[in-house]
Amino acid sequence: MYQPEVWQGLTSTYQEIKPDNRLNAYIQSYWFSHGDRTEEPARIIPDLCSDLIVQLSPELDILSIELCGPSTNFFYSIVEQPVIYLGIRFYLGGLYPFFNHSFKEMKNQLLALNFIDKVFANDLADVLSGKKSFAAIIKSVDFYFLKRFNRLETKKISQLVREFITSHYETIDYRKEGINNLISERSLQRLFREETGLSPYEAFDVLRFQKVYQELLIDPQIKQLDLVEKYHFFDQAHYTRKMKKMTGLTPSQIKQYVGILQDKY
Repeated sequence: MYQPEVWQGLTSTYQEIKPDNRLNAYIQSYWFSHGDRTEEPARIIPDLCSDLIVQLSPELDILSIELCGPSTNFFYSIVEQPVIYLGIRFYLGGLYPFFNHSFKEMKNQLLALNFIDKVFANDLADVLSGKKSFAAIIKSVDFYFLKRFNRLETKKISQLVREFITSHYETIDYRKEGINNLISERSLQRLFREETGLSPYEAFDVLRFQKVYQELLIDPQIKQLDLVEKYHFFDQAHYTRKMKKMTGLTPSQIKQYVGILQDKY
């Protein structure tokens, strides 16, 4: 199964925790991160996921609950006060079955959950309130989504969305002829925007970026031209534009940064 990589800071407090196995098709991880206004803004890169992000005080009181839709370019997260982030990261389409709204307008959006789905926001706040440890928070969130999972009937992740991600993760190519064998292009576009907020090509574009980024994490010295050819970019200029859009950095800057990370850890 596709597993995304996030941009790690040199002094990152970021930590991922796996959900209950029964939720694995929907939730990629629960994650925690500590933020302070003295820190540099955090670079957030596209990962093909949607997140429910809960801001907690150092005493674990709830400050806010937001929905971060799937992104197609990088952005910065700026902290204005000491805060603990709890994230519930859903695979592409994974939040849709638990949600009472379309994802059509969720791309590149960070919105208060209460504004979109008040009942969902209140339920989640009730689940999190009064917890005194990270372990208690994770146990409660797991139990909450398992209960919701057991009530799911017809609204599940579309099999076509699953098949699209699986096939393009393996082939690293965008082949419309393969898509059209399953469903018309217009129907696939409509399905993707409803369930994920992205078009099929936008999903492929982020998936391709993630594959390149993960290769760089493994081997920062890999030749850029090899990546251009392997992942079917038109040319090196096209590759550079895509990497800059996804990270805000040139390929050379990315390689230098992940090389520093590799030396550090």
